[in-house]
Amino acid sequence: MTWPPALDQDRSAAIVALFDELADGVYTLAVRLLRDRHLAEDVVQETFLAAFRNLESYEGEGPIAAWIYRIGYHKSIAAHRRRRDEPRDPALMMRSTARVVASAEQEVVRSELIATLDRAIDGLTQPLRVVFVLRDIEGLSTYETATALAVSPSAVKMRLLRARKELRESLKEYL
Repeated sequence: MTWPPALDQDRSAAIVALFDELADGVYTLAVRLLRDRHLAEDVVQETFLAAFRNLESYEGEGPIAAWIYRIGYHKSIAAHRRRRDEPRDPALMMRSTARVVASAEQEVVRSELIATLDRAIDGLTQPLRVVFVLRDIEGLSTYETATALAVSPSAVKMRLLRARKELRESLKEYL
Protein backbone atom coordinates (compact mmCIF):
# COMPACT_ATOMS: atom_id res chain seq x y z
CA MET A 1 0.00 0.00 0.00
CA THR A 2 1.46 3.36 -0.97
CA TRP A 3 1.23 6.05 1.60
CA PRO A 4 -0.19 8.62 1.95
CA PRO A 5 -3.25 8.33 -0.26
CA ALA A 6 -4.12 11.51 -2.12
CA LEU A 7 -7.69 12.24 -1.04
CA ASP A 8 -9.20 12.35 2.45
CA GLN A 9 -11.76 9.71 1.45
CA ASP A 10 -8.97 7.48 0.14
CA ARG A 11 -7.03 8.16 3.34
CA SER A 12 -9.93 7.02 5.55
CA ALA A 13 -10.35 3.87 3.50
CA ALA A 14 -6.60 3.24 3.68
CA ILE A 15 -6.61 3.60 7.47
CA VAL A 16 -9.42 1.07 7.77
CA ALA A 17 -7.60 -1.25 5.37
CA LEU A 18 -4.39 -0.96 7.41
CA PHE A 19 -6.23 -1.88 10.58
CA ASP A 20 -8.00 -4.80 8.91
CA GLU A 21 -4.74 -6.07 7.44
CA LEU A 22 -2.43 -5.64 10.44
CA ALA A 23 -4.46 -5.75 13.67
CA ASP A 24 -4.30 -9.54 14.00
CA GLY A 25 -0.56 -9.55 13.44
CA VAL A 26 0.05 -6.80 16.00
CA TYR A 27 -2.16 -8.73 18.43
CA THR A 28 -0.18 -11.95 17.89
CA LEU A 29 3.08 -10.10 18.43
CA ALA A 30 1.78 -8.49 21.63
CA VAL A 31 0.40 -11.79 22.97
CA ARG A 32 3.70 -13.53 22.34
CA LEU A 33 5.66 -10.77 24.03
CA LEU A 34 3.31 -10.11 26.93
CA ARG A 35 1.70 -13.54 27.39
CA ASP A 36 -1.55 -11.80 28.27
CA ARG A 37 -4.39 -11.58 25.75
CA HIS A 38 -6.22 -8.74 27.50
CA LEU A 39 -3.10 -6.61 27.67
CA ALA A 40 -2.39 -7.49 24.02
CA GLU A 41 -5.82 -6.15 23.04
CA ASP A 42 -4.93 -2.87 24.75
CA VAL A 43 -1.62 -2.79 22.90
CA VAL A 44 -3.40 -3.17 19.55
CA GLN A 45 -5.62 -0.21 20.37
CA GLU A 46 -2.69 1.88 21.57
CA THR A 47 -0.66 0.93 18.51
CA PHE A 48 -3.27 1.99 15.98
CA LEU A 49 -4.20 5.13 17.89
CA ALA A 50 -0.55 6.15 17.94
CA ALA A 51 -0.13 5.24 14.27
CA PHE A 52 -3.18 7.19 13.17
CA ARG A 53 -2.23 10.21 15.29
CA ASN A 54 1.29 10.21 13.87
CA LEU A 55 0.69 9.35 10.22
CA GLU A 56 2.31 12.59 9.18
CA SER A 57 5.56 11.46 10.81
CA TYR A 58 5.72 8.36 8.60
CA GLU A 59 8.41 9.26 6.10
CA GLY A 60 7.95 6.39 3.69
CA GLU A 61 11.16 4.64 4.72
CA GLY A 62 10.25 1.01 4.44
CA PRO A 63 6.79 -0.51 4.29
CA ILE A 64 4.09 1.10 6.39
CA ALA A 65 3.34 -2.34 7.87
CA ALA A 66 6.85 -2.46 9.34
CA TRP A 67 6.33 1.02 10.80
CA ILE A 68 3.11 -0.12 12.48
CA TYR A 69 4.73 -3.33 13.76
CA ARG A 70 7.52 -1.20 15.22
CA ILE A 71 4.95 0.90 17.06
CA GLY A 72 3.27 -2.31 18.29
CA TYR A 73 6.60 -3.69 19.43
CA HIS A 74 7.40 -0.53 21.39
CA LYS A 75 3.89 -0.41 22.89
CA SER A 76 4.29 -4.05 23.96
CA ILE A 77 7.64 -3.34 25.61
CA ALA A 78 6.13 -0.32 27.38
CA ALA A 79 3.18 -2.42 28.60
CA HIS A 80 5.60 -5.08 29.83
CA ARG A 81 7.57 -2.49 31.77
CA ARG A 82 4.39 -1.05 33.32
CA ARG A 83 3.28 -4.41 34.63
CA ARG A 84 6.69 -5.90 35.40
CA ASP A 85 6.13 -5.77 39.13
CA GLU A 86 2.51 -6.88 39.01
CA PRO A 87 1.73 -10.54 39.76
CA ARG A 88 0.64 -12.51 36.69
CA ASP A 89 -2.69 -14.29 36.69
CA PRO A 90 -2.31 -17.60 34.78
CA ALA A 91 -6.06 -17.65 34.11
CA LEU A 92 -5.64 -14.61 31.86
CA MET A 93 -2.77 -16.04 29.84
CA MET A 94 -3.62 -16.97 26.30
CA ARG A 95 -3.17 -20.39 24.81
CA SER A 96 -3.10 -20.18 21.07
CA THR A 97 -5.20 -23.25 20.42
CA ALA A 98 -7.26 -22.83 17.29
CA ARG A 99 -10.42 -24.91 17.48
CA VAL A 100 -10.70 -27.64 14.89
CA VAL A 101 -13.43 -30.24 14.72
CA ALA A 102 -11.70 -33.48 15.64
CA SER A 103 -12.16 -36.52 17.77
CA ALA A 104 -11.54 -36.18 21.49
CA GLU A 105 -8.25 -38.07 21.25
CA GLN A 106 -7.00 -35.94 18.37
CA GLU A 107 -7.98 -32.76 20.20
CA VAL A 108 -6.10 -33.83 23.34
CA VAL A 109 -2.95 -34.69 21.37
CA ARG A 110 -3.23 -31.52 19.35
CA SER A 111 -3.73 -29.39 22.47
CA GLU A 112 -0.71 -30.97 24.12
CA LEU A 113 1.44 -30.30 21.06
CA ILE A 114 0.28 -26.68 20.82
CA ALA A 115 0.89 -26.15 24.53
CA THR A 116 4.36 -27.65 24.15
CA LEU A 117 5.11 -25.39 21.17
CA ASP A 118 3.77 -22.36 23.07
CA ARG A 119 6.00 -23.17 26.03
CA ALA A 120 9.00 -23.57 23.72
CA ILE A 121 8.30 -20.21 22.04
CA ASP A 122 7.73 -18.59 25.43
CA GLY A 123 11.08 -20.01 26.54
CA LEU A 124 12.93 -18.00 23.93
CA THR A 125 14.52 -14.76 25.02
CA GLN A 126 12.50 -11.70 24.06
CA PRO A 127 14.77 -10.66 21.13
CA LEU A 128 14.62 -14.15 19.63
CA ARG A 129 10.90 -14.57 20.31
CA VAL A 130 9.90 -11.29 18.63
CA VAL A 131 11.92 -12.09 15.49
CA PHE A 132 10.48 -15.62 15.35
CA VAL A 133 6.91 -14.32 15.73
CA LEU A 134 7.29 -11.62 13.09
CA ARG A 135 9.11 -13.80 10.54
CA ASP A 136 7.73 -17.32 11.01
CA ILE A 137 4.29 -16.69 12.46
CA GLU A 138 3.31 -13.35 10.91
CA GLY A 139 5.25 -13.91 7.68
CA LEU A 140 7.04 -10.56 7.49
CA SER A 141 10.11 -10.44 5.28
CA THR A 142 13.57 -10.09 6.78
CA TYR A 143 13.64 -6.46 5.67
CA GLU A 144 10.21 -5.70 7.16
CA THR A 145 11.18 -7.38 10.43
CA ALA A 146 14.45 -5.46 10.57
CA THR A 147 12.62 -2.22 9.90
CA ALA A 148 9.97 -2.97 12.54
CA LEU A 149 12.60 -3.73 15.17
CA ALA A 150 15.12 -1.09 14.09
CA VAL A 151 17.89 -3.67 13.67
CA SER A 152 19.89 -4.78 10.66
CA PRO A 153 18.64 -7.55 8.36
CA SER A 154 21.69 -9.62 9.35
CA ALA A 155 20.69 -9.29 13.03
CA VAL A 156 17.23 -10.56 12.11
CA LYS A 157 18.74 -13.52 10.26
CA MET A 158 21.04 -14.40 13.15
CA ARG A 159 18.26 -14.11 15.74
CA LEU A 160 15.93 -16.19 13.62
CA LEU A 161 18.60 -18.83 13.15
CA ARG A 162 19.19 -18.98 16.93
CA ALA A 163 15.45 -19.04 17.67
CA ARG A 164 14.87 -21.93 15.28
CA LYS A 165 17.86 -23.80 16.68
CA GLU A 166 16.64 -23.35 20.26
CA LEU A 167 13.12 -24.43 19.28
CA ARG A 168 14.46 -27.49 17.48
CA GLU A 169 16.45 -28.39 20.59
CA SER A 170 13.45 -27.81 22.89
CA LEU A 171 11.17 -29.89 20.67
CA LYS A 172 13.61 -32.61 19.59
CA GLU A 173 11.68 -35.33 21.43
CA TYR A 174 8.59 -34.42 19.39
CA LEU A 175 10.30 -34.19 16.00
